[in-house]
Amino acid sequence: MADGRDDVDPHVRQVAADLGLSIVGPFAHGTFGAVAVATPGGEELVLKALPDPALEPVWAAGAEMAARLHEQGYPNPRIVAVGSTGAAVWSLQERLAGEVLRRLTATHASQLIALAQRHDIDSGRSRPWREDAIAAARGWLDTTPIEPTDARVLAAAIERGARSELLRTTIVHGDFHHGNALVDGDEITGVFDWEIAGPGDWRFDLVMLAFGCHVRPDACEPSAAALVTEAVRSTCPDDVAALMAACQVLRQTSIIATRSPDSAARACGRMVAALDDLLT
Repeated sequence: MADGRDDVDPHVRQVAADLGLSIVGPFAHGTFGAVAVATPGGEELVLKALPDPALEPVWAAGAEMAARLHEQGYPNPRIVAVGSTGAAVWSLQERLAGEVLRRLTATHASQLIALAQRHDIDSGRSRPWREDAIAAARGWLDTTPIEPTDARVLAAAIERGARSELLRTTIVHGDFHHGNALVDGDEITGVFDWEIAGPGDWRFDLVMLAFGCHVRPDACEPSAAALVTEAVRSTCPDDVAALMAACQVLRQTSIIATRSPDSAARACGRMVAALDDLLT
């Protein structure tokens, strides 16, 4: 894999050049905008860049959250630096060993549940998680094309959580699913993609893990899904789980709507059906 590869995003290529890094190549099952790079001294790192420099403070906060956990021995990458150019935000971080987890087993699920529970520490910051979550969910509900039946289910879940007790100062990864985990056989070797991490209610990460199990059952063994669902049930009151599940359905639907408006309502319907036990 050389610098001339055509499958490297041009923003990543430009940031690498600006930082004096050589591109080793993209990852077979990696995150969009992330490549392996080498420093002039030969150290291999991961460079991630996206064409939105306004995200720099968000990514910097995520790096801060990751560092707090890394200092306690959590298996996430050491963030070397975060910055921006006139055209992109970038993050340079340690490359962890392992391969991206493709199918969640019960063994992997139990480890990821334990890792999510380690997010229950002081983040050093505070965020009105409930208020922000409800405001975002209602905004998505008002602006995203959704079938009326599904909209009623989601609206009811949001209202159930309107007076719930949510945490404000623990660490939230924000995209905690098994596709953001690395493994070596049965062992989880790392959790990556911390760019949007921030303060709030760590239990959202547990609900996010369950979301992936329910929505993508083909990528999850039934026993793993059962373990994760039980972890949510034993950790989150029903109103908290319903609110968090509704937020994730609406967030994903809004993302789909920006790319393929005609398919957003169908996708939302499938997610609502898959998460019926958590939403109702």
